Amino acid sequence: PIPEKVPVYQPKHYPFDGGERAVYKASWNGVPVATADISTSSQIIEGRKFYSVRVEAKTSPVLDLFWKMRDTITSTIEAKALAPTRFTFSQRENQKVIDTEARFDRNAKKWFVHRDERRKVKKYEFDQPPNTIDPITAVYLARSQDFKIGDHLFFNIFGGKYRYLLDLEVERREKIHIASGSVDAFKIVPRIKNLMKDGYAERLNEASVWISADERRIPVMLSSRIFVGSIYIERIEDKVGTQATGGRHPDHSS
Repeated sequence: PIPEKVPVYQPKHYPFDGGERAVYKASWNGVPVATADISTSSQIIEGRKFYSVRVEAKTSPVLDLFWKMRDTITSTIEAKALAPTRFTFSQRENQKVIDTEARFDRNAKKWFVHRDERRKVKKYEFDQPPNTIDPITAVYLARSQDFKIGDHLFFNIFGGKYRYLLDLEVERREKIHIASGSVDAFKIVPRIKNLMKDGYAERLNEASVWISADERRIPVMLSSRIFVGSIYIERIEDKVGTQATGGRHPDHSS
């Protein structure tokens, strides 16, 4: 059942505090199609601590011939409460070029969005539903929680254009096998409801995410059926403690 109000979660753990870097490989029906490089570092801005997360996703050389993707997502998260402050999404998919920047104003309790689609620029703001966060912040907030089998975590999500309600159901705990070895993990089933239309978003068909059951709570695997076949994403590299030098992120302008 969907709650009347989406809870405001308080972080209990910060497993990513020392910095992280992970590389994920995506396959479609067993064929490698893309990689994603995700790095997390912390920084101090005007006396306050923030986490900077950067995701760089690109298609494989073979897929580039048919469909070329170079997407970059960044999120700047206020560290103590794991509250969003800035989210950017740079989409480079064949001829499609879209740059989205969203800033959350804590005083106004509003998101201010600037979306440049080249042919037109859209600017808008929203404050509903309350406690809407970007998808990166949602992942880190989920990782910060204590959860057990049967639990549901709910988040209002803003992804650059649409807003969604994300329901994460902790279905079971099991041992899974990936290239780097076996991992004790929680299997989590995500369901997305588009808040502007009825019904769940079609992109998550029978999707599952596995998060390690140790204190690091790191996403290790994702599988999802799509209209032709299935997508499978697996962590292939994993490093801890890769802090950015100098405490500044090159992309951050404050």
